[in-house]
Amino acid sequence: MKILAVGTVAFDAIETPFGKTDKILGGAATYIGLAASVMKTDVSLVSVIGGDFPQHYLDMMTSKGINIDGVEMIKDGKTFFWSGKYHNDLNSRDTLATTECSRKFRSENSRICKRCRSFTFRKSASCCTISCVR
Repeated sequence: MKILAVGTVAFDAIETPFGKTDKILGGAATYIGLAASVMKTDVSLVSVIGGDFPQHYLDMMTSKGINIDGVEMIKDGKTFFWSGKYHNDLNSRDTLATTECSRKFRSENSRICKRCRSFTFRKSASCCTISCVR
């Protein structure tokens, strides 16, 4: 099975009744990728990050077999950030703050091959595209 996770690779700051974090690794695509890697599933991420995103997080994902070729870094941009406070039941929460990357991912350049339904990423200086590998 192959999984293509399109979503956020981000920073989170989380507060619960039991503790508080500040600027930790977060984002839906991040955790989909990490969960799939535990199951030894072929997983690729499509996301956008800013130049402030630490290389060691990308290295960690790669070391776990996560394909990050579809993660575009906007050097002059900031990585998406979410801050939230969870309530006592830990099922409900309030969003305290969000910030978006200052430039959007060039999603119009991303395609899954219509011929074979396969995906692979080829980076260039200006965009990230998906091309057929068959």
